Amino acid sequence: MQKIQDMKYKMTNILLIQLLIIALCSCNGKSKEVSTDSSAKEIADTSKSNIRRTNDSNKRDTVVEDSESILPRTQAEERELLIKEYDQTKTIDSIFIDRNDTLDFNLTFYCLKTNNLTVPKSYDTDKKNPKEFVTHPFSSNIVLIHNRDTVMKRQFKASDFNPFFNDNFGGDLKKYGSISMPHLSRKNKDKSQIVIDYPIAIPATDIGQGMFLIISKKGDYKIVEHY
Repeated sequence: MQKIQDMKYKMTNILLIQLLIIALCSCNGKSKEVSTDSSAKEIADTSKSNIRRTNDSNKRDTVVEDSESILPRTQAEERELLIKEYDQTKTIDSIFIDRNDTLDFNLTFYCLKTNNLTVPKSYDTDKKNPKEFVTHPFSSNIVLIHNRDTVMKRQFKASDFNPFFNDNFGGDLKKYGSISMPHLSRKNKDKSQIVIDYPIAIPATDIGQGMFLIISKKGDYKIVEHY
């Protein structure tokens, strides 16, 4: 009898172990299925998201291609923009460090509204009814501080550049030219000097000339046509 009871006990244990294994396998199978479904859903959502972004990107590209902003401005638009700048002041404020030397550079660009500049009607693109364009020239004030010493404080106008280039437009560029907003030259690799690119042009025309103003850290300067 004892042997029979022992056998029943062992059989019961074996059955319990088998049932436990089956239950565990069943749970793992469901878990894998859920995980697979979740991953598939995430991939699908990501794919939809990518499609949306691609479509939006294509729409933006189409808008840019069809935009009229890429077209060159007319002379009338150029004049309107120039008139809007009469009351504006633009600045460049930069610090340059060369070993133990610090250069504080400040440029202020503004309109000389007290002076008139009359562009002849020969430069008006309206050939049927050309008119003179009465505008104002622009100027720039530069202040350069070397360490704590102010080594330059000077105004630069178009007339300051006239002696340093040949006017290939019959002298009209020197007569009717004005400076546009200068900018620091990217060609400059010498930290001991500052190079400013000055565009000079007859206002609201395509007649112009680029000039360079080179300032040393001592405040000396030179004007050149090519740099």
